[in-house]
Amino acid sequence: MSATIRCPYCNAGQAVGDFDDYAPFYVNCEECSRRYIVEPVRHGVVVYRDGEAPCCSDPECRATEMAGSGQE
Repeated sequence: MSATIRCPYCNAGQAVGDFDDYAPFYVNCEECSRRYIVEPVRHGVVVYRDGEAPCCSDPECRATEMAGSGQE
């Protein structure tokens, strides 16, 4: 699956692809170099600014929470 997304900071368009699951991931904007989060959902993607996503949508927070619970 792939998608064209807009940076939540500078609104620059960027293509992201090669994701086959629904795990959120970080993207570095090619234009402004800021990091943001992309979460694949059923009908597209949701984009969050870094630090504004709920824990289940933040890759670092999600990894910490899942490691603490013994789930993967």
